[in-house]
Order: sequence, then structure tokens, then C-alpha cells
Amino acid sequence: MSDEHITDINQSGILPTGGHLLVLPEKVEEKTKGGIYLPETIREKEQQAATVGTLIAIGPTAWKDLDDGVAWAEVGDKISYSRYAGVSMPGKDDESYVLINDNDVLARLLF
Repeated sequence: MSDEHITDINQSGILPTGGHLLVLPEKVEEKTKGGIYLPETIREKEQQAATVGTLIAIGPTAWKDLDDGVAWAEVGDKISYSRYAGVSMPGKDDESYVLINDNDVLARLLF
């Protein structure tokens, strides 16, 4: 994968190393379906607990030590990952990302 393709989707300034993956969690809605606004602290907690996000970048050795070494997902895929996996970190684009281990991916989502 060329560096040009990587920077097309990865505007974070974060490049995962080793078997790590960079994920952009799905946003938590600002208000409920009933129109009640959620306080920012509640939204932040919900965001941290989110288990679905878009795979933004893949470390160079991701999935090499697992199963047959075949990648479970590609950049741009929507994935589900372990609820408390990873470390939250801000990107240079002011988005909040999660850096997870390759074996924290539970599923590739096709919807």
C-alpha cells in the first residue's frame, strides 16, 4: 500500500506500529430519538464504550502472528472491536481515535 493511499483516509497524523490498528469510532448522537439532549460527559462515556468504528490505518505486522496471517479487515472497513480495547488518542484533525491490537477485532461489518 502506498503512502498516498494511506493519507487519503488517514488524516489523523497517527501511524500504528507493529500489530496495532487505528480506528475511528462511530459518533454517538447528541440527542436521543425522543429529542432529549445528552450531556457531553455521557456522550464521551458512550463514545468510549462504542464497539463499532472505521478502520483507518493498519500496523505493518497486524495479523501476522494470528491464524494464517491473512488480514481480517482492510482500511476503510467498518469493524466491531472489544468494548474496552485500546487507547483513545486525539488526532491532528481533532477527531478522537482508538488504537487497538489486531486481535481485538471481533468482526468485519458488511452494513
